[in-house]
Amino acid sequence: MWAVVVVMLAMLNGPQAIVITDAGTFTSEAECQTAIAAAIPSKLDAESKAQLEKGERRYVCVRAIEPQKAN
Repeated sequence: MWAVVVVMLAMLNGPQAIVITDAGTFTSEAECQTAIAAAIPSKLDAESKAQLEKGERRYVCVRAIEPQKAN
């Protein structure tokens, strides 16, 4: 399972990584990247869009870790 994560790094506050839960989950990385390209830029407010264009904000696909099975 793959999910969209927004990653930001503030010099004074440190890094933030937030899972975008309303984007849902995806079965492949390619499907996840397609969803980012289709939806994310058009849904951003002006400040977030400027951060994205300057490279201060990134949307990436991250594979979720499978839960460990009890022995």
